Amino acid sequence: MSKSKVKLGKIGGLIAFILITAAIIAVPFTYGRVKPYYDGDAINYRGRLLIASTNMSRLQILEVNDGHIAELAELTPDKTGYLPGDDFYNCVFHEEGSELFLYAVNGRYLYKYNINNPQEPELVGKVKDNSWDWFSSVAVSSGQITTAGTKGVKIWNNNLQVVDNLAVKLDNPFSYTLSRDFLVAIDGASLKIYSLQSRKWINSVSLTIKENNNRQIYNDPITSSIYVVDDWAVKQFDFNGNLLNTFKFTGTNGYDIVPSTDGQQLYFSDGIGVVRLNKANLQPDIWSYVKDMGVSDSWSMGLRAVNWQGHDHLVIFNNGAITVLNNQLKKVANYNSTEERSAEQSVYTEPLSLSVDKNRAPVGSEISLRGTGFLPNESLEVKFLSNPQAISTVAADNLGRFQKTITVPQIASGVNPTVNPWPTDIRVTGKTSLRTYSINFQIEY
Repeated sequence: MSKSKVKLGKIGGLIAFILITAAIIAVPFTYGRVKPYYDGDAINYRGRLLIASTNMSRLQILEVNDGHIAELAELTPDKTGYLPGDDFYNCVFHEEGSELFLYAVNGRYLYKYNINNPQEPELVGKVKDNSWDWFSSVAVSSGQITTAGTKGVKIWNNNLQVVDNLAVKLDNPFSYTLSRDFLVAIDGASLKIYSLQSRKWINSVSLTIKENNNRQIYNDPITSSIYVVDDWAVKQFDFNGNLLNTFKFTGTNGYDIVPSTDGQQLYFSDGIGVVRLNKANLQPDIWSYVKDMGVSDSWSMGLRAVNWQGHDHLVIFNNGAITVLNNQLKKVANYNSTEERSAEQSVYTEPLSLSVDKNRAPVGSEISLRGTGFLPNESLEVKFLSNPQAISTVAADNLGRFQKTITVPQIASGVNPTVNPWPTDIRVTGKTSLRTYSINFQIEY
């Protein structure tokens, strides 16, 4: 596994002494014994603390009860029919009136389950988008369902109908938030602000980002400001892009930031633990390290805050487990990831495959290319064989999968095509594994 040395030092002005120690932290998304838990959702529904995650490729519904976390149900997507999609990518709870629903995406489809009885989920809707959108994530923003995919961000009503479509390209479909007036997203090493009124990006500020992690952004309606965690500090911005406040933490990675359920405090994750801050001045008042959470291979990433049993509980997607902490950041329960990877799976998780959203297109148009079966996190080269100079790169995710929007290039000079469209191949090669795979394509010129 990859390793990084973490130096634990003084947090704010509240620790009266300096403790310096070297610790080797196992960073997720490399080769390991179990699949990582890194994201999901949680909700208090009728006094029950429910958790959902798709990190095991299937959709799991869990419940916290009496110091334990138990699985209530497990769902897999329907893979029948044309272009059925992959395993589930992402999910989110949504209360509609007195009923609870769980939305999930698997690329081609958006699913909606009624989970009033979470042990027996009922599929009430499944839709695809006629524009060949490939959904990567689903979220609830300002009370509305949103999806991010190859065709931008879509806003849906409760009947699975699109009510608005924002034609924006997101660097990471998990790192955005949407309010009534703005979309805020992390794009590469920048925080970008998009105006829903003018339909354009209006501000951009630089962040300190070394890794393209999933980072949950908090758009605070009370202070009209944006809170984000980069790989150096918690940062507060206004909507003009001005930096209002910072808190430098001791870790070297940043992930999620969420508000407390009373809106007065903030929680954030930085891999080595979680910290609670006073929202007014970004000073810490309590923290917890993953080494104290009772899970081997811990690394705190995804984070949700839920009011349960009268006070905050944190649900942490903690690499080797899902961990629940109380409002004093003391462990309540763990649910370990137990899906073993075989020796072969630890390198290649799936067979090689490629797919495109259309098999022919004119020069200069965009197509969505997806693939599986490469090394986790390796760099991939994408090439049109009709033009050897038309090369681009993309990084596989922790499962060896990728998705990239690419532009159909001109046919190479010196080539005199005899038919229109001109047949060619798109070839993807892993720069580390040297694994290669091709798919047929036709270029209209």
